[in-house]
Amino acid sequence: MENVYTVKIYGYEITLYSTETEEYTRKIAAAVEEKIKEQTDANPSASLTKASILALMELYDQLIKLQVGADNMRLQLKDYLDDTTKAIAERDEARRTAEKLRDELLALKIDLSNK
Repeated sequence: MENVYTVKIYGYEITLYSTETEEYTRKIAAAVEEKIKEQTDANPSASLTKASILALMELYDQLIKLQVGADNMRLQLKDYLDDTTKAIAERDEARRTAEKLRDELLALKIDLSNK
């Protein structure tokens, strides 16, 4: 269900429609406002539009880097799972071989004791 929230970002009231909680929505609005403030502090002559665009670019840069990091972690996890699956298969094969060799050894011992 979509909720309607009004938040204030840099003096502008903005109505948002979101499926997120009000607390989360306000947290995002506060983070956006903080990024815009960082840009206006760093560039006092920049217009609000320019500061907003620079803030958006910075946030998008962070998002893309996080997505790349998450993709890399997914690949690593897949590799670890593949390695684990292979190791389990090898372990199971080694157990079957050991059991077969144990049976052969027992059969040889029995054969030797019968002679």
